[in-house]
Amino acid sequence: NPPPSLPAQVSKSVSTPIAPSPVPTPGLAKRMKKSKQPLQVTKDLGRWKPADDLLLINAVLQTNDLTSVHLGVKFSCRFNLREIQERWYALLYDPIISKLACQAMRQLHPEAIAAIQSKVLFSKAEEQLLNKVGS
Repeated sequence: NPPPSLPAQVSKSVSTPIAPSPVPTPGLAKRMKKSKQPLQVTKDLGRWKPADDLLLINAVLQTNDLTSVHLGVKFSCRFNLREIQERWYALLYDPIISKLACQAMRQLHPEAIAAIQSKVLFSKAEEQLLNKVGS
């Protein structure tokens, strides 16, 4: 009698979470986090300036290390490592943020771009070469 036992198992699994619990279910927590995420991203849009985005992109391309970028790059605001990681991933994977950031960076003055590029960290290979040079 496999068919009758199957509905009994389903009804047992459905009836167990009926008891009220003060802790939200994992699915609900995930949904709550997802719904808050776009709000967080839009909140940070004002903090991240086009110059910061360009500096972030150039620094990551140079070092391949977000932690080094966090420790070594001076942005217009003080961003923690998580904010830098979130912005990097947003620039890579969020088409709306990426498009807006690219449009804003294209409007930067060439002198501003040159100044930003001069602030980029050295790569590990460049640091090793500099360490070999005597002072």
